[in-house]
Parts: sequence; structure tokens; C-alpha cells
Amino acid sequence: LPSHPPHKPKNSMITFLHDKLKSLLLILLGVVGISFIFFGNWTPHGGDPAAAKVGQIAGRKLTLNDFIAAQRQTLLDITLQTGRIPSAEQGAFINLQTWLRLLQLQAANSAHLDTQPEQLVEAIKENPLFRKDGKYDPDLFQKFSANFLSPQGFSGDRFNQAVADQVRIRRLLDTLASTAVLLPQEAESRLQRLFGPVEAQVVRLDVSKINSPEPSQADLESFFKANEAEFALAPQRTVDVVEITATGNTEEARKLAGETAFAFTSQFFNLPEGKTRPDFAAAASAAKLSVRTFGPFTPKDNPFTGETDPRLVSAAFALTTNDPVSDFLPSKNGYLVLYLREEQPGRNRPLTEITQEVRARWQEQARLQLLAQQAKNFTDRANASLAAGQKWEEITKAFGLTAEKLPVFAPADEKPLTFPDADRIRPAVTQLEPNRVGGFSRTSNGGLLVYLAKRDPAPSSVTSTTLPKISAQLLNQRRGQIVRDWLTGAAALPGNELPQEVVYQLRGAL
Repeated sequence: LPSHPPHKPKNSMITFLHDKLKSLLLILLGVVGISFIFFGNWTPHGGDPAAAKVGQIAGRKLTLNDFIAAQRQTLLDITLQTGRIPSAEQGAFINLQTWLRLLQLQAANSAHLDTQPEQLVEAIKENPLFRKDGKYDPDLFQKFSANFLSPQGFSGDRFNQAVADQVRIRRLLDTLASTAVLLPQEAESRLQRLFGPVEAQVVRLDVSKINSPEPSQADLESFFKANEAEFALAPQRTVDVVEITATGNTEEARKLAGETAFAFTSQFFNLPEGKTRPDFAAAASAAKLSVRTFGPFTPKDNPFTGETDPRLVSAAFALTTNDPVSDFLPSKNGYLVLYLREEQPGRNRPLTEITQEVRARWQEQARLQLLAQQAKNFTDRANASLAAGQKWEEITKAFGLTAEKLPVFAPADEKPLTFPDADRIRPAVTQLEPNRVGGFSRTSNGGLLVYLAKRDPAPSSVTSTTLPKISAQLLNQRRGQIVRDWLTGAAALPGNELPQEVVYQLRGAL
């Protein structure tokens, strides 16, 4: 059963700062650094944080304070390595990276990996964060120290240790990855599967030709219980919106619009005790702003014509009757301010209310399952018959199926393909050997099967330029897999105790 549950747009895990914005990075780091000071000094109420065990590495107990210190080093490490500031909302990401770093450092310690002073100097000078016009810029480093390291309380020794840890971890991971081996025929095989011109045929299967089975009451009840959320009515919102439009496309015009928007929204927040919130429509009228109404809409809708930022819908559903006015939000032409006009909560509907809808969905899923089973039966028998020497045309005729010949194409060719479902057929043929039928692929009206009749060698011009790239890509993938497998295994070693949610994250993320 297809599932499209409402969801909030995901915030970016990290905010990328281009080289040209390094000065902005230093300013932001100063602000973020202050917040990290408070975070780093936080301790739980009602007990000694030193007694709160959060995990164990190599048999050594980690307290809450130990982990906070490690987390601060991780934040610095991420900033130094990527020039990116982790989002303050991504606590799970920071926690995962901290545990990975602890595992890596323990392994580096066990391997007696050390660093020399010249390696630290070289690592700092080669860091893109401290380079300008292709060379190390001491002024950038000094600004970083003044705006980030000092406000956060990082001493020179702590900073040097962070850089040394980076060097040691890099040596550890490089050593692990160096064990990766790629056989020459692996890259050649991948090249041919991607760039070798193919002759293929497709068999299209129409789900509407499958007879609809009749569900029992028990079938309906079981199906409804398993998919109750899918039949729920989504919450809806209706909002009034005003837009503060920038007078031009310049940064100054945008800044002025932001100041106007800030002044408008300020009257709705931080009200003194006893003062009521101003009427939104009256405030808009006083500011000579037009009010537009949007809705009702659900979390999956985008009612804001011309706007593509999903945060607008998220902001609308974050509004409540006690807090009905949003902050000013970026729009295409300036800034928008939302006001909650009406809210309709979502609700689960009982089976008795939607029996026919549930029955139709059950039958739809049942038909697709039957179609997939028929496709598998055909694929198994067809491949067995092809291996025995029977011709493809005879097999499809015996099953009453029609095979459509496709134009010759190379799966990785950037040239657009005009036949239907090309995006499903491209990857399917890369997985097939000639004279074989692939597995069932879903389409909008049923599904399809792909038969690969022939694969010709890739052109020599493509081979000479692309084979080295594919070899490098496969080798890097193999190196990455070795590191991922090692990390997963290290987390499970005796003496290591990671929080269960981190273990799940580790397995899922890696």
C-alpha cells in the first residue's frame, strides 16, 4: 500500500558556507561559540553529572561531562574539516559524530598513532578555512581564533589537540581504506553495463486486467488497523498573510524590507503583562499592508502561489491560538507574515465511516500483489526456458504477452530517451546479462519486465576516458565500505557501550 504520510520538511543538517563567505563564518562562529559555552557548561539538576554514565569506550566509563567535552571537540572538528556549522537543531547528528570520533580516537590510541609538530603546522596551513587566493592567510586564522576559539574557551593546547586528533584519525582511516582491492575486470564490467549499447525489449503489464478479489470483513479490519494513519483526515489551516515587499533586488533593499518586517511583527511578541495582542487585520491596515487569505490546506499542500519554500507551510502549522502570528519569513519578493485564521485538527476516521474507501484500497493492493506474483512466475519460467535454448519470441507468445522493442541505447548516455518509463528501464538493463529477463518494476498503471537481448561493447573513445574514472569511483566506494564496516564492528566490541539509539543510528547512517 503506498504510504505518503504528512511530514515536516527536514532542516538541512548543516549550513554550507562558501569560501567567499569566510568572513561571515567568523561572525557566525562568534555567536554560535557563545551558545556552545552555555551548552558546554550545562549540568543536570538534582545530582552530580559526574555520576551520570552515558556510555563506555574500551571499558572506560563516560560521564555526561566527559561526553559534553567530547561533543565540543566534535563541533570544532566539524567546523575545521568542512567550513560548515552544524545546525543547533541536529542533536542526533552531533551525538552520532561524537561517538564515531570517540571510537576512532580509541583505535588511534591503541595503534599508538602519534603526530609531529610539523604535521600540525601543515594541517593548519592546508585547511581551506585559513586559505585565501590559494595560500595560507595568517589573518584568517587570527580572526578565527579571536571570534571562535577564545569566546568558546578553547586554549591553544585544546586547539592543537583537535588538529592532532584530525591527523591521527585521518591516518587511521587511510590505513584501513588502503586494504581495499579492485580487480581490473570489475571496473570493465561496470563500464560495459553502463555504456555498452543495448538491444532491449519491454513487456508492459496492466493491473486493470487483474480481476479484483473480494475481501472478507476480517481482511478489511486487519488492513484498516495496519494502515489507519493512511485513512486519517489531515489537519488543515487557514491563514491570513501580509507581504513586506523589497523595493528592488539589491541587498540594501532586502535589508530595508527586513527591518520593516521586524518592526511590524515586533508588536505581536513580548507583550507586557496585561496588554492584549493587537488585531492582525487592524495592524496590517495601519501599516498599509494588504491581507490575503490562504486555505484551508494540509501539510502536504503548498497554497502560497509563487512560493516554493516548504518552511512557509511548516510555519503555518506551528501557529496556535495562543501564538497566532509567525515571525517574518523570507519570500520571493521580500518577507511574509502569517496569522492563524482557522485551524481544523486532524482525526482518525472509524472503519464504519470509510468502509468503501478501505475496500477499494485493499483491492488495489491485492491486484498489485497478484500482478507482481504473475510477473515473477513468468520471469522464472522465461529465464529457465531461455537458458534451455528457447527463443524469447516463442516464450512471450506462449504466455499471451506482447514484447515491445526499444531503440538501441546506452544506459548511462546523457541523451534523453523518448520511450515511456525510461528512468525505470535504464537501471534495469544495467543489472541484466544478455538473454535474460529482469525483475518486476512498478509503473503508474501496473508494471513492466525488461528483456536484454544484446549488449555491444562500449565505444573505445568512452572506454579510454571513462574507465579510469569508474575504477577510481569503485575503489573509493570499497574504501568507504571498509571504513563503515569497521566502525559498525568497533561499536560492538566488548568494552564499548553506546546508547541504543546511537547504535540504531550508526547502522542506519552507515
